[in-house]
Amino acid sequence: MKNKLFIVVLLVSVFSTTTILAQQNNKAEDFTTFFEKFNKNKTFQMSRIHFPLTVKLNNDDFELVDYEIIKEEYTIINLNKNKEERDYNQKTILKKDKVIIQQRGVNNGIFIDYIFEKRKGLWFLKTWIDEST
Repeated sequence: MKNKLFIVVLLVSVFSTTTILAQQNNKAEDFTTFFEKFNKNKTFQMSRIHFPLTVKLNNDDFELVDYEIIKEEYTIINLNKNKEERDYNQKTILKKDKVIIQQRGVNNGIFIDYIFEKRKGLWFLKTWIDEST
C-alpha cells in the first residue's frame, strides 16, 4: 500500500513540475526585454534573424528595391541609443505580434522602419525599410 501511495505522489509531483515548466516555456516573450537583449548581445541578435534577410533600400533613383543580406554580410545594429546619441527621432509602434521602430532624421534624410514580428512566442527582426535620402 505504501508503495502504491508513493508512486501516486511521485507521479503527481512529476506531472505538476512538467506542467509548470511547459507553462513557463510557452509564455510569450516581452518585447521590451527582448529589445534590450537584442541591442546588447551580438550572439542573441544574430539568433533572432532568419537569414538571408530581405530588406528594402532606396536605389540611386530613389526607388525602393529588395536587397538580400546574408549572415556573413550582416552588420550588428543598435536601435536602443540614448536620445543624446542620435540625430533622429525614434518612435515605437506596438501591435499584437508586430512592432515597428520608426527612425526619422532631424534635417538629415534618415527615414527607416525596422519591423519585428513574434513567432511562436519569440521576437525576431523580420526586415527593415530604408527610404533615407
